[in-house]
Amino acid sequence: KFSHSSPSDGMKRRKTPPWLLALVSVLLVLAHFLCPTALRRSTLCAVLPPGHAQLPIFGDTFRLLNPKTMASYQIASREKWGPVWKTSLLFKQAVFVTGSKLLDEAFREEARKKTSAFFPSHHKKMFGPNSLLVQSGPFHAQLRRTIQQSLTPQAVSEYEQLIVAEMDAFLVSCKGRDGAFALVPELRARMVKVALRVLFGQAASEEQVAKLVEDVTTWSKGLLSAPLIFVPWSTAARAMRARTRVVAMLGEWIARCRNGAAGQRSLLARLVNSVDEETGEALSDDAIVDNVFTLIFAGSDTTASSIASVFLQLSLSPELQQQLRDLCHDSGHEEQASAIEAFMGEVLRASPPAPFSMRMVDGEPLRIGDFDVPSGWLVAYGFAGTLGGDAQEYPRPETFDVQRFRSKDAAKQWAFGGGPRMCPGRFLATAEMRTLMQKVLGPGGFRWRLENGQDLSQQYTPGYFPVGGLRIKLQKA
Repeated sequence: KFSHSSPSDGMKRRKTPPWLLALVSVLLVLAHFLCPTALRRSTLCAVLPPGHAQLPIFGDTFRLLNPKTMASYQIASREKWGPVWKTSLLFKQAVFVTGSKLLDEAFREEARKKTSAFFPSHHKKMFGPNSLLVQSGPFHAQLRRTIQQSLTPQAVSEYEQLIVAEMDAFLVSCKGRDGAFALVPELRARMVKVALRVLFGQAASEEQVAKLVEDVTTWSKGLLSAPLIFVPWSTAARAMRARTRVVAMLGEWIARCRNGAAGQRSLLARLVNSVDEETGEALSDDAIVDNVFTLIFAGSDTTASSIASVFLQLSLSPELQQQLRDLCHDSGHEEQASAIEAFMGEVLRASPPAPFSMRMVDGEPLRIGDFDVPSGWLVAYGFAGTLGGDAQEYPRPETFDVQRFRSKDAAKQWAFGGGPRMCPGRFLATAEMRTLMQKVLGPGGFRWRLENGQDLSQQYTPGYFPVGGLRIKLQKA
């Protein structure tokens, strides 16, 4: 039998004070009217995907941002939860989307609904408020239309001589090395120089370009540092001082381009002279400067990453390397272009330089497949999880197969993103990759072997590079 307490048995039961009930009622009414409709819908009406964050508060942030697990986290989560799952990232609720068809659907939703860039304030300062990376809405669309004019295939073809000259210099530098050396640092420095040479053209002296390479390299280190700009000796503070020096030099060159004194075929001159076809507006000096930083970083680090992956894959596939060498030694061979393009496509799929991107849903929820991404949530686009885990689009994704991108019905390439934020510099990046492959594998190129005992696993720093730096030794002809 259970005994029941009574007022005479002990403490008397207390009734809830009327004022407390009234306060709770008022707060509920205020929450109903003050909270955005879409946000209320996120908790009441949204159809959320399955999923469970690994850690309280932090969620899956550490697994996603760990340089060694950015890609494997996506593939493992996809296998566990399916192509779409919910989690929390960077202290916010999030939905992760993978799979080629679902990414297409997600980008269609983003194009017609309100989302915004999601970047830490530190990165916004580093890139600048007018950067394509941090802008959203109509201004982002206008920036993109105007900048893209300077990066079309036709525009990139006019930078070809500059690219070839820098790749020739790269070959000379490598051939001058005695013994084994790390290829990754060489590629990173060279791709920054390529980007700056394309930006300024032949008008910039070697001394000016060398100084810019030094400052841009210092600036880029600040992107991965603690945001201690207020500490003068910190990496972030040094990066911002380097940015100030680059801005000053860019200001001088922009003025020269506007006066017609710096030539009109460089990327910078094209940016200065480009006009948005819809609004008739040109880029402001500030917009040019901020997006120069964006293009240099995105263009140099991701291209260096992709070329490092090219060397790694060629090293691991000697028969494939020899086939491509044979084609590159015959400049008139009709198969050369398609074989190189197919190989580059598979390298980008197997080692995507940009593993994911994120957006904040600001208005109406995104509908992706059978699920919703509510307002106030992040939507994360998993490119690495798609390229490495979508077996329907990429059969046997764990296998390196150059035939994937040779047919008319070739698999879709997500290495450059998609939708309204697809990489505007993709044609320049592939042109640089193609030129270097032709130079290294063709007449006048070189052969190499990997140094034994090094770590060939790859991690994002922020591009996808071999941990051991990809140490190679050139072989004598």
